[in-house]
Amino acid sequence: MATSLEGKTVVVTGAAGGLGKAIAKGYLDAGANVAVCDINDERLEQVRSEFGPTSRFLAEKTDITDEAAITKLVENVVAKFGRLDILVSNAGMTDKFDPVGSLSKEHWDRIINLNLTGSFLAFKTAVNTMEKQSPPSGTIIQIASTSSWHGLSAGAAYTASKHGVAALVKSTAGYYGPKGIYSIGLQVGGMPDTNIQDGFAALGGFNAEAYAMSVSANFKPEQAIQLKDVAKYCVFLGDRDIAASSNGSMITFAKNHPVA
Repeated sequence: MATSLEGKTVVVTGAAGGLGKAIAKGYLDAGANVAVCDINDERLEQVRSEFGPTSRFLAEKTDITDEAAITKLVENVVAKFGRLDILVSNAGMTDKFDPVGSLSKEHWDRIINLNLTGSFLAFKTAVNTMEKQSPPSGTIIQIASTSSWHGLSAGAAYTASKHGVAALVKSTAGYYGPKGIYSIGLQVGGMPDTNIQDGFAALGGFNAEAYAMSVSANFKPEQAIQLKDVAKYCVFLGDRDIAASSNGSMITFAKNHPVA
C-alpha cells in the first residue's frame, strides 16, 4: 500500500538537484506540500519549472549556514502551508579525501560549516517550530553516509561532519522523541547520480593518493544507490508510526558497501 502524505508539509534542504530533488519529488508524488531550498539560482529556476505550477510546492534560495535565513524559510513555509511535519536535512558537500595531516583548515571549516553546522541550524529551527504545533509533532530525517560510521569512506573533514550529524540525530531523538518529534538518520552509500563532481570542482579536485586507500576506490557500478530508492524510504518514514519506531536509528542504506 502506497504511503499517502496528503496534508503533510515537508522541507528538504539542498534540494534543487540530485538526491534532494528526488526526495522532494517523492513527497510531492505522495501528496505532501513540499518546500525546497538551495543556494544555486539556476537549479532553483529549473526545479520551479519542473515541479510547478502547483500550490503544493515552494522553492526558495536559502543559505542553511545562516540561522536567520533558515528561520525565515521555515516561517515562510508555515505561513504558506500552516505547519511543518517533516524536515529532510539533505544539504551537504563532499571533501577532497584529504587525511588530517594534509587537510587545510579552510577546507575543514567549509565542510564542517555546511554539513554539520548547517544541519544543526536546520534541526534547531525545525524542532522549535514543531514544538509549537498542537500537539507537538514532527519528523526529522538526516541524510547521513557510510562515513557516519566508517573511517575510510571519505576524507577526515567529511567523515567528521557525518559522524557529527549521527550524534545530532541521536541527541535530538533522545530529548525530543518523548515530545512526539522523531529523528532518524539514513546512512546512504555511493550515489553517482548526485552532484558529487560539482563538489570536487568547487574544492579544486581531490587527493588521489588518499582516495586510492579509501573503500570508495573499490566502488562498483552495481553497488550504486538509486536516488529514487532513497526517496521511497524517506516517504516511508513519513508514516508517524514508522518514524516513532525508528526514532534515534541510523539506518544503513548502502548495499553492504563497505561490508558491515
